[in-house]
Amino acid sequence: MKETGRIGGSLILEQLSKMASECVDGTTDAQDVVAFVLSDVFWQPARDRDERPVTLNETYELMALGNEILTDAILFIEMGGACDEATRIAAALMRLTPGRIRIR
Repeated sequence: MKETGRIGGSLILEQLSKMASECVDGTTDAQDVVAFVLSDVFWQPARDRDERPVTLNETYELMALGNEILTDAILFIEMGGACDEATRIAAALMRLTPGRIRIR
């Protein structure tokens, strides 16, 4: 398993978080909300590296469990949509935080 300090694991998540943060650009409030929450979803497990290594398996688990909603979030950031759709996506993304994933 790859851990922090190598390519993979938390390094990937940190980069994805930065990319999502760059999408908080004022296009619309709804798109900014989704981009902000997406950034935080990637940042939280990357931040865990201060306490323990984040393995590539954990990164894969996040991507596998969140495949559909992560895709929805990216499409929403790119294309926009209704505020209620942003709320649905943001709520679903929050269920992908590290504590919530480990409970499953």
